[in-house]
Amino acid sequence: MQKRRDRVTPVLFAFTILLALTVAGIIHLAHGGEVVGPFAAADQVSSTTERTNTPYVCWDGNGSGSLTRCPDPRGEDGLSWVFPGHEYAARRGECTRREAGGRDLFVECSMSWSGDQVHLHYAHWGEWQAGRKKYDATGSTPGIEQRTDGAMSLSWRPRRLPTPHGEATWITAEMVEGHGWSVSAYAGDAEVARAALEEFGEIRDLREWRGLPR
Repeated sequence: MQKRRDRVTPVLFAFTILLALTVAGIIHLAHGGEVVGPFAAADQVSSTTERTNTPYVCWDGNGSGSLTRCPDPRGEDGLSWVFPGHEYAARRGECTRREAGGRDLFVECSMSWSGDQVHLHYAHWGEWQAGRKKYDATGSTPGIEQRTDGAMSLSWRPRRLPTPHGEATWITAEMVEGHGWSVSAYAGDAEVARAALEEFGEIRDLREWRGLPR
């Protein structure tokens, strides 16, 4: 009889543990959670600690041990990262994602600024040379200037051309050599277009291109 009790006791103990885990899972699910294994909580804590203890934060908010491990900016979140003035433009006017055409991404922001109607086009090109050809086609040779981050900045001076924006017939644009992000400004006056591009078209320093130290 004693041997039988010795065999039954571990079985009852295991059954009790299994029952407790099942009840805990049901309670967790009832509160909107997911039923998880007994070691999942420890895994989550470890993962969270790893993310918060990394020395860098990528542009997408993820932690990393090195900026080279962060991805290149992509999508609308990447657009807001690459162009710090985009958020300001969005507060001043209305920004809408448009048909991309030859671009991977195309967002247009329209606003009233400096007494003129201004349109800003933020875009990403899969091949940066395609963006350059687009603006070279306006008939303006780009000015090339070295930035403080070592990259070469390409800027197209205002040119008057037929545009889809009515009286906003002056267009100016800029991008960074080797990168597919571009921004252009349309306005009814050349100086307004140039000033709008300077105000809302800053391209982030390449040393911060993929993220920042914590």
